[in-house]
Amino acid sequence: MQKIEKLTAAGFPVAVRSGVVLVDFFAQWHGPCHKQGDLLNALADKDSFPEDVRITKVDIDEAPVIAAKFEVEVVPTLVVFQDGEEVGRITGCTDEAGVMQLFQSRK
Repeated sequence: MQKIEKLTAAGFPVAVRSGVVLVDFFAQWHGPCHKQGDLLNALADKDSFPEDVRITKVDIDEAPVIAAKFEVEVVPTLVVFQDGEEVGRITGCTDEAGVMQLFQSRK
Protein backbone atom coordinates (compact mmCIF):
# COMPACT_ATOMS: atom_id res chain seq x y z
CA MET A 1 0.00 0.00 0.00
CA GLN A 2 1.37 3.38 -1.02
CA LYS A 3 1.15 6.10 1.61
CA ILE A 4 -0.05 9.44 0.26
CA GLU A 5 2.35 12.06 1.54
CA LYS A 6 1.07 15.50 2.52
CA LEU A 7 3.50 18.11 1.25
CA THR A 8 4.34 21.43 2.85
CA ALA A 9 5.37 24.53 0.95
CA ALA A 10 8.97 23.93 2.03
CA GLY A 11 8.94 20.26 1.01
CA PHE A 12 7.14 20.66 -2.30
CA PRO A 13 10.12 21.55 -4.55
CA VAL A 14 12.16 18.61 -3.27
CA ALA A 15 9.25 16.18 -3.60
CA VAL A 16 8.53 16.94 -7.26
CA ARG A 17 12.16 17.43 -8.37
CA SER A 18 12.72 13.88 -9.58
CA GLY A 19 10.60 11.00 -10.76
CA VAL A 20 6.88 11.05 -11.47
CA VAL A 21 4.71 12.65 -8.79
CA LEU A 22 0.94 13.07 -8.78
CA VAL A 23 -0.05 16.05 -6.63
CA ASP A 24 -3.61 16.40 -5.36
CA PHE A 25 -4.24 20.09 -4.63
CA PHE A 26 -7.15 20.07 -2.16
CA ALA A 27 -8.93 21.99 0.57
CA GLN A 28 -9.83 20.32 3.86
CA TRP A 29 -13.22 22.09 3.97
CA HIS A 30 -14.28 21.04 0.44
CA GLY A 31 -16.46 17.92 0.22
CA PRO A 32 -15.55 16.94 -3.37
CA CYS A 33 -11.86 17.02 -2.36
CA HIS A 34 -12.56 14.28 0.20
CA LYS A 35 -14.22 12.19 -2.51
CA GLN A 36 -11.20 12.69 -4.79
CA GLY A 37 -8.86 11.80 -1.92
CA ASP A 38 -10.77 8.57 -1.27
CA LEU A 39 -10.40 7.66 -4.95
CA LEU A 40 -6.64 8.30 -4.86
CA ASN A 41 -6.30 6.17 -1.71
CA ALA A 42 -8.11 3.32 -3.49
CA LEU A 43 -5.99 3.72 -6.63
CA ALA A 44 -2.75 3.65 -4.63
CA ASP A 45 -3.67 0.11 -3.54
CA LYS A 46 -4.40 -1.19 -7.04
CA ASP A 47 -1.91 -3.29 -8.97
CA SER A 48 -2.87 -1.41 -12.15
CA PHE A 49 -1.59 1.92 -10.75
CA PRO A 50 1.93 2.70 -12.06
CA GLU A 51 4.45 1.62 -9.42
CA ASP A 52 6.86 4.45 -10.21
CA VAL A 53 4.28 7.21 -9.53
CA ARG A 54 4.28 8.77 -6.06
CA ILE A 55 0.96 10.23 -4.90
CA THR A 56 1.11 13.37 -2.77
CA LYS A 57 -1.26 16.10 -1.68
CA VAL A 58 -1.08 19.83 -0.95
CA ASP A 59 -3.63 21.68 1.17
CA ILE A 60 -4.10 24.99 -0.67
CA ASP A 61 -4.95 26.77 2.58
CA GLU A 62 -1.67 25.67 4.16
CA ALA A 63 0.44 26.30 1.03
CA PRO A 64 -1.24 29.18 -0.84
CA VAL A 65 2.01 30.28 -2.51
CA ILE A 66 2.48 26.84 -4.12
CA ALA A 67 -1.17 26.78 -5.24
CA ALA A 68 -0.80 30.25 -6.77
CA LYS A 69 2.50 29.38 -8.45
CA PHE A 70 0.82 26.50 -10.28
CA GLU A 71 -2.36 28.51 -10.94
CA VAL A 72 -4.62 26.21 -8.94
CA GLU A 73 -7.90 28.10 -8.87
CA VAL A 74 -10.30 25.15 -8.51
CA VAL A 75 -10.07 22.24 -6.09
CA PRO A 76 -9.55 19.45 -6.41
CA THR A 77 -6.84 19.79 -9.05
CA LEU A 78 -4.53 16.90 -9.91
CA VAL A 79 -1.14 17.78 -11.39
CA VAL A 80 1.46 15.30 -12.60
CA PHE A 81 5.11 16.32 -12.43
CA GLN A 82 7.94 14.47 -14.11
CA ASP A 83 11.41 15.50 -12.98
CA GLY A 84 10.05 18.84 -11.77
CA GLU A 85 8.07 19.73 -14.89
CA GLU A 86 4.29 19.68 -15.13
CA VAL A 87 3.22 17.04 -17.67
CA GLY A 88 -0.50 16.64 -16.97
CA ARG A 89 -3.44 18.20 -15.16
CA ILE A 90 -7.08 17.54 -14.32
CA THR A 91 -9.17 20.32 -12.79
CA GLY A 92 -12.18 19.28 -10.75
CA CYS A 93 -13.26 15.83 -9.64
CA THR A 94 -12.52 12.91 -11.89
CA ASP A 95 -12.94 9.16 -11.82
CA GLU A 96 -10.45 6.30 -11.96
CA ALA A 97 -10.32 6.36 -15.77
CA GLY A 98 -9.54 10.08 -15.73
CA VAL A 99 -6.66 9.64 -13.31
CA MET A 100 -5.25 6.68 -15.22
CA GLN A 101 -5.45 8.62 -18.48
CA LEU A 102 -2.88 11.06 -17.06
CA PHE A 103 -0.34 8.24 -17.37
CA GLN A 104 -1.40 6.74 -20.75
CA SER A 105 1.10 8.66 -22.86
CA ARG A 106 4.10 7.71 -20.70
CA LYS A 107 6.54 5.11 -21.96
